[in-house]
Amino acid sequence: MIGLKRVVTMLAAVLAASFACGCAGAGPVDSQQAESVMTKLRFMAGTWTCAIRAGQGAGYVDRSTYRFVAGGTWMEEYSDPGPRHADMSSVQMWGYDGSRKNLVAYQFMGAGVATKLIDGWQNGSFISHRDDNGATVSIQPRNARAFDWVIVSKDQSNTVREECTR
Repeated sequence: MIGLKRVVTMLAAVLAASFACGCAGAGPVDSQQAESVMTKLRFMAGTWTCAIRAGQGAGYVDRSTYRFVAGGTWMEEYSDPGPRHADMSSVQMWGYDGSRKNLVAYQFMGAGVATKLIDGWQNGSFISHRDDNGATVSIQPRNARAFDWVIVSKDQSNTVREECTR
């Protein structure tokens, strides 16, 4: 969590603030706070068509499917770029890691595993940061049938916008 071209092409430039629940930054979170944050993502359940509209990979389209597992405490994201780019497919899990006491994301792809710490909801956007490169990824809901992924590199020199609709 995040279209495939976004997942791979933007992984180099991809994925911190405070929770709407009042938790600061990437500090410890309890399971009730985590559940509150994850519940607000349930609008994403189902299949979306996502197209990169700005930045690296502009014009790329994939289908992303989201579902909630483990009692709704984890969101599974499957990105399917179709047969032409099958090597870029990925599975991502977003949820609460009780051993780390943080919201996290684990993205599994052909090139390996990427991890993120999740800050949660801030000013209407869901914010996370890649552990390896510090990029910020936000989910920005637009309405019941549309949301955007906005990915900003750590040095803010690269921004990618992916529009998802159904």
